Amino acid sequence: MAGPVAVDVVIPSMLHASVGAKKLRVEATTLAEAIEAAFLARPVLRHHLCEDTGKLRPHVLCFLNDTNTRDMKTLAVALKDGDEIVFVPAISGGAVH
Repeated sequence: MAGPVAVDVVIPSMLHASVGAKKLRVEATTLAEAIEAAFLARPVLRHHLCEDTGKLRPHVLCFLNDTNTRDMKTLAVALKDGDEIVFVPAISGGAVH
C-alpha cells in the first residue's frame, strides 16, 4: 500500500469563521483517513457536519473530486496526491413569492 498523500479538504463557507480556514491540507492514504484527519485538526467540523453516531448529517454531502461519497461502497478509497474533498451542506428554507 502506498504511503500518505497530501489532499485538500474544502470547508463550507458558512463554517469558515468557526474553522478559521477555507481549506485544510491533510495527509492520508484513504478517504476515510483524510476525513478523520480533518475532523481531528478542526473538531468543530465534526460537530457541524456529523450526527452523534459519527455519520454525516443527512443534509451534508461529501465529494471526493467530482464523486459523491454516497455513491461509493466504501470510504476506504485510496487517495492520489492533489485529490480534493469537499463538504456541501444543503441550504433550505425561505419563502417563495
